[in-house]
Order: sequence, then structure tokens, then C-alpha cells
Amino acid sequence: MKKNESVLFPLFSSPLFCIKVDVDNKKILNHLIKLKYRDTSMSDGSFISLSNKILENKNLKKEKNIFLDNIKKYLEILDYSKGYKIFNSWSTKTNINSSSHLHAHQNSWLSGVYYPECDEGFSISFHRNHLSGSFHRLDYDNQNNIYSCEQFKVQPNENILLLFPSEVFHKINKNTSNKVRYSLAFNINPVGLFQKGTDLEREYN
Repeated sequence: MKKNESVLFPLFSSPLFCIKVDVDNKKILNHLIKLKYRDTSMSDGSFISLSNKILENKNLKKEKNIFLDNIKKYLEILDYSKGYKIFNSWSTKTNINSSSHLHAHQNSWLSGVYYPECDEGFSISFHRNHLSGSFHRLDYDNQNNIYSCEQFKVQPNENILLLFPSEVFHKINKNTSNKVRYSLAFNINPVGLFQKGTDLEREYN
């Protein structure tokens, strides 16, 4: 390094991947609207689809393959080339002036969420997990600085797919629009044999 030169390394980051995908958003939205939903314990006025296998529907085979292709792009950035699969998928329905509680996805490696439509009143936020480290809560000047922020808000456009580690806490922010918010979410797990020949050897099917 040259004198007075500096480099900031985002060590052990929680990479949030955002990409616009080429799918029929109206087709997906109509499919999500027709699903049956139930109340969740994580929210007031937010619902989850009864089915958690909606991407197994043959009518969404093309869309699922597009999502899988984009998951591959994300994993290539992480230098990961082993197998993976979407093992569950569901829809969330959030009424006007409603939101979800802060949560993470257990028993999952990566998670994704797709937005078939956008509105200024739709957003999701990702939150720092203070239980996993000793990072102090301080008053930083820029709340959008990805290295020091307490939370990071994303207001996605339509056809946007977000991918992120399942351990990252997140929540559906208050729906301040004048319409119901729908999104399609899914979890991803690895496939293959890992740590072969060690006491940590594990196989995922």
C-alpha cells in the first residue's frame, strides 16, 4: 500500500443481493392473490399462505427456474459452486397500515423474496443482530452507512428479487400504501457432502 492509502474490508459480511428478474409479474401477482391465507403470530394484519410449496406449482415452473438461475449468480459472487435447492416457498399478504414483527428464518441457509409490484408504501428493512456480537449502539451520523447502520431499508421496484442469509433479521415495514401488499418468499438449503473426512462431516439432501 502507498503512504496514506487505506482499504476498508467488509469482513464476514451479510451480503444482500438485489436484482431485477425477467418474469411475468402480473401472472405471479394474480397467483398470489388467489391463494388462501392464515393469520401469523408475527404480525397484526399480515398473513401467510396456507401452502409453503407454491413454487412447486407446475404453472410457476418457468418462474422457479428463473429464480434458481439468479440464486446461482448470487452464489457465484460468494465463490460457491456446490448444489442447492429451494425447499419451501410461500406468499405474504400485508394489509394497509400493517407490518410484520422482526424475525429471521431458522433451519435455513439463504432466503429470497420477490416483489411482483411496487409502491412507495411498500418496504422491507434488515436489522443488525446485537445478540451475535459486541457492536455498541452508538449515534452514527449516517444511518444508511452499510458498515455501521442499525437497520437498512429497501424499497423495491416491481420484479425485484432480494437474496440474503437466512440468519439476517428483517421485517415487513408498515404498509403505508392504499392497497394490499403481496410478496413471494422462499428458503434455500445446500445439497451435497461438506467437510468430508472431518468430525464435522455433514450431508444435505
